[in-house]
Amino acid sequence: MINTKRSYRLTLLTNCLLMSTSISAMAQTETDKGIMIIEDIVVTAQKSSENLQTVPIAITAMSGDKMARRQINGIEGLSSISPNVDFGTYGGVARLAVRGIGFDTINPGAEGRIAYHLDGVYIGRPSATLGTFFDIERVEVLRGPQGTLYGRNATGGSVNVIARQPTEELEGYIRAGYGNYNAVTFEGAVGGSLNDIIGFRIAGKTLDRDGYGKNIITGNDIDDAKQRAFRAIVTFDLEDFQIKLSADYSHENDNNYGNHYFGPGNAFITPLGIELGGLVADSPRDIANESDPKNDREFWGISSEIEFMVSDITVKSITSYRDSMYRVDTELDQTSYPISTFIFDEEAEQFSQELQISGQLANTRFILGAYYFDEKITGGTHIPLSLRALGAPSDVILDGYHVSGNTHTQALAGFGQINIDLSDRTVLTLGGRYSWEKKDIDDYFQFDLVRAYIPGQAPLPVFTRQDSSSNTAFTPKIGMEFILTPDVMLYASISKGFKSGGFNLGDLEPAFQPEQIWSYETGLKGTWVDGRLRVNGSAFYYDYTNIQVSKVVGTSVIIENAASSEIYGIEAEITAIPVNNLQIDIAASWLQTKFKDFTTADPARPELITPANPLGEVNLSGNQLTQAPKFSVNAGIEYTWDIEDASLTLRGELKYQDRIYFTPFNIDAVSREPNTKFNAFLTYSNDIWTMSLYGRNLSNSTTVANSLVNSGLVGFPVSGSIDAPRTYGIQISRHF
Repeated sequence: MINTKRSYRLTLLTNCLLMSTSISAMAQTETDKGIMIIEDIVVTAQKSSENLQTVPIAITAMSGDKMARRQINGIEGLSSISPNVDFGTYGGVARLAVRGIGFDTINPGAEGRIAYHLDGVYIGRPSATLGTFFDIERVEVLRGPQGTLYGRNATGGSVNVIARQPTEELEGYIRAGYGNYNAVTFEGAVGGSLNDIIGFRIAGKTLDRDGYGKNIITGNDIDDAKQRAFRAIVTFDLEDFQIKLSADYSHENDNNYGNHYFGPGNAFITPLGIELGGLVADSPRDIANESDPKNDREFWGISSEIEFMVSDITVKSITSYRDSMYRVDTELDQTSYPISTFIFDEEAEQFSQELQISGQLANTRFILGAYYFDEKITGGTHIPLSLRALGAPSDVILDGYHVSGNTHTQALAGFGQINIDLSDRTVLTLGGRYSWEKKDIDDYFQFDLVRAYIPGQAPLPVFTRQDSSSNTAFTPKIGMEFILTPDVMLYASISKGFKSGGFNLGDLEPAFQPEQIWSYETGLKGTWVDGRLRVNGSAFYYDYTNIQVSKVVGTSVIIENAASSEIYGIEAEITAIPVNNLQIDIAASWLQTKFKDFTTADPARPELITPANPLGEVNLSGNQLTQAPKFSVNAGIEYTWDIEDASLTLRGELKYQDRIYFTPFNIDAVSREPNTKFNAFLTYSNDIWTMSLYGRNLSNSTTVANSLVNSGLVGFPVSGSIDAPRTYGIQISRHF
């Protein structure tokens, strides 16, 4: 007989919590009969603890232990565990895309389309998401618009990082690793209870690594790493009243995130540095610059979470303050000729407050909430220019292009979602969120062709701007769940997401408008063969309008609202245990994206300007969206040998991704070619020790992480960043 929906969920959740407080390395658990089955996973994707298989959302979740053994040390690794996820960087800013909805601007102050949360706190700066992956319990990747529960800038989905929490017993670990490029890592944590009320956990991580490439002019390493990160959590458990205080800090100072040269962006125009006799590196991993790139960044935050019960109602408050800073110095033309320096920086502080009220009344579960967000950003871009760039026979460096300013964002939202058990087998979900946002800007634009460049010199603004804009949005959701058996669920949903409008520092353009997306999705989550086969799949269609598209025009980055596009696709996650100790997992996706109506000028193709086409416009209707591969697959196979009180696991992985474009013009020179990468891992583990040998990107593929066509002032060179080469090494952990 089939249990009711509520009792079924409660039974699964209770069993899952009893089995383990974390997800096992091999995602298997053993029944009383000695048969290995797939372990259940508890997630908090809907802001309450639930079994992943009962949540009607496309979700991928993975434990921190499993990610550590697979050397997934940052947000960039999410593309290797979840279908329809792509990752890139430009200037040390994370460019995450889910189902073809990503982040395509390089300006300081820009906002992404995938919401990022650390222990329930939204982190607004994409640059501040790169240092949070250490001592984590799990990571959840939610695919599809999350407009009701997560709101702003969750157009494409949400990434939720959950740190390990204090435990009742004193426990911890020390982990050390060494790999090629002299990569030395240390990570450790200790936590427990001081008494019946107070718990604590302290964690830290360091990474020191030589560069993946060289500056052939100076002979120094580039794309190296020197990172430090720490976190502390203190909890107070007063029966029906719990308090959690947390603080985190990360810092990086190295020669990372410099631009690489990938060739000309226009076949008819030679980049200026090459025309003047400058060199470029033979290998795309190297650069040929007069000076080395410099990267300096610091992020920290504090938060409090208060939860208590009022009768059968749970009240939760999450309060947070975060501060971030980064500066990257690189070059605009990527040649040895001293034409230009490219400096961009950003400082930001944010305050957020969320209040949640949740509970259950009869056959209805509900969550109501209010959210406030306040963010102040100071940032800009500075490009000192040689007179050579202006056609003069002189190498004098002028102060050149400089834009900077302040933005202030205030956002307020109210949201709610209810789940109604219409029967033992059917659940109706209704939700909605009303959001209000206001953005203010105070910035300036300089193009100084008189004064010589002196670092720190006060600007001479040519234009200034003070402006503001406000937007409102209602993002509803309606969904249905159908329980076919206790192990098989079908779901369907209609939901809406939005990305706020705003301003682009220094372009002096009117405010760009919010973008909106309607999502229509259906999915299946099921477990068969007595727990040995799990298949989670989904099919979706998006109606995506008013898309914010960026491009480089002159020395400025311009954002314009494209007309519309459509996105549709299917994806599947399959896990199988054909025999004890053998696991096979596959995550595959097929994705179609296209602009439906979009005509714009291509700044890198001035030859298109004719009397019949004075603006040089190109019809991009039918072109793919950026960071949207048509097909991708992640596959893994692993086998575990039991050795007395220990285990030995061998795992191999394959990752294939179709071509992706980095601009809406869909030019091969500004794209990532189809590529396949292979990883391998050998892990020995017992109750105290874990030792892993790893190799990632074993084929040593050179793939572009992100690229764009740069300014016409330096001849439209294509520049960007590169994914990591082949890496391998050893990692040893001691648990206590």
